[in-house]
Amino acid sequence: MKTCISIAILFAMTGAVVHGQSSRSETICCEAILELTKVAHEHGLAPSDCEPVMVEGMSITFKNANGTMTITCGKGFERRYTWAGDTRTVVMIPRKERWYGSLGMYNPGSYISGEVEPWMEHDGIKRYVVEEGQRHFTNTADAVKWIHRSGELLSYIYNDLGLVVGMKKSLPPPEMVKQGAPGTLSVDVWQVYINGKKPKKLKGAQNDAITVHYPPSYDMHTVKPPTDPVDHDYCPFDASKFFNPKR
Repeated sequence: MKTCISIAILFAMTGAVVHGQSSRSETICCEAILELTKVAHEHGLAPSDCEPVMVEGMSITFKNANGTMTITCGKGFERRYTWAGDTRTVVMIPRKERWYGSLGMYNPGSYISGEVEPWMEHDGIKRYVVEEGQRHFTNTADAVKWIHRSGELLSYIYNDLGLVVGMKKSLPPPEMVKQGAPGTLSVDVWQVYINGKKPKKLKGAQNDAITVHYPPSYDMHTVKPPTDPVDHDYCPFDASKFFNPKR
């Protein structure tokens, strides 16, 4: 079973999409994601063990080409997403290794129609794929290039302080909805750092489109940058780590 869970973790980490058709592989994937969340809490992992963007009580409201979204940080790995007049909650999973440059947190939204449905339907949405993390660069030009290269799908917007956000709602056609296929909400939250510090000016920033509430406890204007260069377009992947049943 440990080997099966390891295989499912691979699907989860690549954001595998479950299409509402119940199968053994989908069940395994759900078990793996639930196991990852359980392990994070049982072992006392905290957001400070990865590279978060938000702290408890912080909120971000933004408007992009796909709508308006408010993200609120609860305790630990809890994040609340508010759009179209209602709120849904996600417990994020901390990353242990960089995944395409991110050492933040994520949740690929395990879903099996009629069996595992974490969200009650709202605005056509029953499933989520969410990311949060820091993005480390050595200069602002590379940071802006990465934002524009990576942000087309979710219509990224950003401010001069390097806060990058994006969202998209994907709704299946009516015939698939009847078969149980869920609509999916995708949301990304990134904080760009230049040599461990927030930038002061970024070309193309849309400051008026993003509103941020920082609680008094917020102290992440400067962080310790990674010791090794970060490649945001490459994931160093050693399959043996995931297929070793002793892990």
